[in-house]
Amino acid sequence: MNNANELHNQSMGKAELALLARMRGEHETADSLFMESLRLEMEAIEVIDQLPYTEPNYSILHRSAATLALDCNDLRTAEKMISKALAHDPPAQISDELRDLFEQVQFNRHLKLRGITLAEDELQMSLAGQAVGFGLVHSNEFLQRVDDASKIIYRIVERQRNRPFREKGRMQKLIKNDYELFLSVPRTSSFAVTLKLGHPFNQPKLPGFADTFEIVDEFMTLMGFVNKGDYSAIESRIPDPAYRINFVQLAKRLAPDGEKVKVVGFTSIHKGRETFVEVTRPKARILSPASKPAKPSELIIVKGVLRFADATQRDSGHIRVVDVNNNTHKVKVPEGMMNDIVKPLWDTTVLIKGWMDGSYLLLEDIEEQ
Repeated sequence: MNNANELHNQSMGKAELALLARMRGEHETADSLFMESLRLEMEAIEVIDQLPYTEPNYSILHRSAATLALDCNDLRTAEKMISKALAHDPPAQISDELRDLFEQVQFNRHLKLRGITLAEDELQMSLAGQAVGFGLVHSNEFLQRVDDASKIIYRIVERQRNRPFREKGRMQKLIKNDYELFLSVPRTSSFAVTLKLGHPFNQPKLPGFADTFEIVDEFMTLMGFVNKGDYSAIESRIPDPAYRINFVQLAKRLAPDGEKVKVVGFTSIHKGRETFVEVTRPKARILSPASKPAKPSELIIVKGVLRFADATQRDSGHIRVVDVNNNTHKVKVPEGMMNDIVKPLWDTTVLIKGWMDGSYLLLEDIEEQ
């Protein structure tokens, strides 16, 4: 019989092949490989269960099995492996990793539709964290994320219609009418809602408009890149700098803060199967793609009230932020940030980060305080 190390190595080999298959979109192959990987890992655990107990090998192997069970969507097995490992009092760092993994298992239960039927033009958004209770959520945490998700969806529509980036003004009425966004009644536990992208039944879709399921798929793909921190993939998907800056900034607002909201999850239906994206990367770890000035300069941070916003400039808008000492800081806003990111913060206290570019601060990031 193979020993535990040999079985574990075989399991990891299968898991690596499964990840590659999933990246290629070969979901059935990936599922089969993940199940085989889990089977080998469980055999390895059966072997070590017959041997004297040793740490950290014991808990590491169970953590690996729980992770593979998650990949197989076998939540019950994942729970068992985590509980079994924690019962043996593993080292502190691994204990924390196991508890984090258990939170992920619990959230995956909320991601599952559980009796809710989604069409391919719909996605479910779930929140979990300290600000989320059983059917309750702090209104700001929820409403802001619904608004940001809506903005991302409509920007995808405009981009796929090959529209120049709309730095100011309202969305074209025809686009908004053809891609109306609807919101379901919130559901309990992790506070889940369904966002439905549709168009009027009595109006045929115009030539060149993307199918609604393509918009949902693009949203899911891009949010997956955000969680992985794969900015090169985002750049490849969104070559236009203004659209790219806009997306990353909106995704950053949508992402969890790590405390009030720890996970923002999305579920959709693609080709008859559930697809999940869990955004666990906190907004502080999402990089802003704004351009740096030609001459290197020190990153400057300013806290103050946004008192002025101007989007009339051809290349970029300008804002002014007044700090606690009544000093006024002139800030240049890169294209892609003014309409969706900066203007909604008018007359609020903000924290801005940027680089000196002549007499202006070239904005990289802005957050409400």
